[in-house]
Amino acid sequence: MKWDRSSRGAILAVVAVGAALAIGGCGGTEANKASLTEEEVQRLTQAAKPVAPDELIVSGERITCEDIMTISSGQEASKASFKTWLEEMAKVATLEQFMQVARPRVRQQLGANVSNIVLYKRARRQLGDKIDDTLDKLVEKELRKFVIEHGGNNAEADEALRTMGMNRTTFKEHKKKQILAQYSVESKMSRNRPITHSELVATYERMKDEAFVQPGLVQFRLIDISAAKVELADPNENPVEAARRLAESLVTRVVAGEDFGKLAEEYSKYADYYISGSEGLWPARDPESLAPPYAVLADWAKKMEEGEIAGPIDAPGHAFIMKLVQRRDKGYLPLAEVQEKVEENIEDTRRIAAVAQLDAEIVEQMALADTDGFLNDCLERLYYSVNPPAPAP
Repeated sequence: MKWDRSSRGAILAVVAVGAALAIGGCGGTEANKASLTEEEVQRLTQAAKPVAPDELIVSGERITCEDIMTISSGQEASKASFKTWLEEMAKVATLEQFMQVARPRVRQQLGANVSNIVLYKRARRQLGDKIDDTLDKLVEKELRKFVIEHGGNNAEADEALRTMGMNRTTFKEHKKKQILAQYSVESKMSRNRPITHSELVATYERMKDEAFVQPGLVQFRLIDISAAKVELADPNENPVEAARRLAESLVTRVVAGEDFGKLAEEYSKYADYYISGSEGLWPARDPESLAPPYAVLADWAKKMEEGEIAGPIDAPGHAFIMKLVQRRDKGYLPLAEVQEKVEENIEDTRRIAAVAQLDAEIVEQMALADTDGFLNDCLERLYYSVNPPAPAP
């Protein structure tokens, strides 16, 4: 099942109707039990035995071959029937091949059925029968949605259900168990335990290097005097030295009060990189993204205050004059800005732990039943229904 926020909202609505049981913060005393009690295990061990080879008793309820072949594990009821897939495979395989490929898939589906039953039973114990009316309204809504998905055509929707081995009644029961099973996981997860500040801080510290790194940021105006473009009065003059002398003269003019941006625009013909009309303003960027020869500017920016001017700054083939516009050092987004994400991570971690506990209970229930014999019988029955043995001569 998909544990998204909308699912959790639906579950909250269901439990709110259950008298003193509110899903958002209260699951009752039963919600705090990590697994079945000794009394429950003993009762289930002594549960009724199957009366037919094509059924299995789990947690006091019967599972038939049809149950595990109706909807594939993880599918919604609007998807194609798992049984159809099995039948198509049975048509093109030997019995041995069919059993080898199908058995793991059917066992997975059996596990999903057992999971739903165990979680359904747990939710029923917690909520009682008072929520039946609300559940009925919710599953009626799901049925209407299914019909709409089939163009609002009731006959077409009924045919789709029939293809999946279901009818309206079994569809609604399937949806009802989904809702209650989801509630069982949610209630076990919450355990009436609010998220504490220390838990928030510890989770933030664990997550921050991967999720909350805030890259550095730098923005500046730049006068770039490229040695390759500077005009030489003497052909024997060193262009690098000539570029530096020109930069020094421009620094003097900036310090004397001339407008930095206008000087950058005026001397842009000497720059290797320049955006016309920008007055030397570079877009804000991560300083680590600056490539040579401009990488040197990032090192200088670390030592500067906003509005400060530095230069000439020597770089291979260049003399730079930089005015720092803004700088933000590399760090982490503060907890206050990412608290919602941290809380979601804590909830997800609790949910995983809750599911793991419930999985252990489900494995225990599977161990109480002869699943191998049941699965083999189901698969053989389906195979021979598709490939009936030749009549004896």
